[in-house]
Amino acid sequence: MRGTHHPNALSRRDFLGRSMALLGSAGAVPLLSACAAAAPEAGADEINALLITGGTSYPPYWEKMVTEFRQQTGITVNYDLLQFTPLLSKEITLSAARSAQYDVYSTHTAQIGAFFPHFEPLNRYFTDTDLADFFPVSLAALTNSANGQLAAIPRNMDSRSQYYRTDLYAANSLQPARTWDELIDVGRKLTGGDRYGLVLPGSGDPAQRQFADFLWQAGGDWLDADNHVAFNSPEGVEALTFYRDLIKRYKVAPPDSVTYQWNENSANFSNEICATVFDWPGGYASYGDPSSAKTAGKFGTAPLASHRTGISCAIAHAMAINRFSEKKDAAAEFIRFTVSPSALVEQYQKFKYYPSRMSIAEQVTGASQGAEHKWLTDLRTTIENGKEWPKVPGFDKVSTVVQTAVQSALSDQLTPKAALDAAARECTRILRQEGTIR
Repeated sequence: MRGTHHPNALSRRDFLGRSMALLGSAGAVPLLSACAAAAPEAGADEINALLITGGTSYPPYWEKMVTEFRQQTGITVNYDLLQFTPLLSKEITLSAARSAQYDVYSTHTAQIGAFFPHFEPLNRYFTDTDLADFFPVSLAALTNSANGQLAAIPRNMDSRSQYYRTDLYAANSLQPARTWDELIDVGRKLTGGDRYGLVLPGSGDPAQRQFADFLWQAGGDWLDADNHVAFNSPEGVEALTFYRDLIKRYKVAPPDSVTYQWNENSANFSNEICATVFDWPGGYASYGDPSSAKTAGKFGTAPLASHRTGISCAIAHAMAINRFSEKKDAAAEFIRFTVSPSALVEQYQKFKYYPSRMSIAEQVTGASQGAEHKWLTDLRTTIENGKEWPKVPGFDKVSTVVQTAVQSALSDQLTPKAALDAAARECTRILRQEGTIR
């Protein structure tokens, strides 16, 4: 899907000046790092972007963004839209080919390590003062620890909440599960007939994300302090066994959960097939939309259930500059625009995406009330205590191996221990080949 816009516009210098004046008068954290000394780029009044989409609201959102950006800067953004998985796959292909087709990429903390050689460092476009307003966990996940270079800037934070059917829970005198044992108990009490107490993803990257949460909650981790594989520890086996047992032993989740990714996971909750789901911030908007979800007006939120810890992932959608772009300064202006305070407020209002700037997160939380205020408050705690995949050479390949291992265990092709041990052997080989370990 492609879009483009060509209305009349302010000059870029006017845009930078007015933006700084506006932020200064509002008392906000300064946003823009001026690059006035940079030499003009040939053809920099037009750039190309590969942007993320998902659902019918995204195309008009991006069209509005590029229209306003053109009006304020004079820069036209031609853009293509792809959903998350094909987006990252295309970026990997284009990066390997050193393609300059796109100047700007939507990206994500997931597998960001694979992109460190292919994304332009953003350090010269954002000062320390600029970056101080972004959640530290997101910046850490997007920074190459080998050289301290920031590969992308977070656009919105992603961490999961427990969404539950308030009507069903009230009818059964239940509260959201706080522990793994309670998750089993509540799930059993709400499972019956054509309804399940819980729904989980079980395929691809979503299955690995779910395993990661259970791994951390069990007290385990992906790698040890020396970057050796640790996910097949007793804690890792416990995590994957619990994951499998929710589907196979306790039968509180649909048996075909092993084929679900995010869309199927969410659909089972919004269509009232399952009473509980672990989902991202955008779920708050979609589950409350009466035009598309049966759950509107009858769902609540709570933190995820915990075990030895309550740790969950804290990740981020982000924006990056293609290292092979010839229009990096213009690309940086568009990226700064997409993470400006006003853009993040609009993004929250449109999608309920949690802002990547701490000041804007405080702003939207302060303006919220009741259930929404509780959700935002809980979510911030989850984000600030959250973790992300290791950013070491070869971990993008490790993650693919673990996806297959998790799916093998969930489908009873291998025991959890056998699946993780086999994955650990292959991942150790990968990490040695990449020079991460000896």
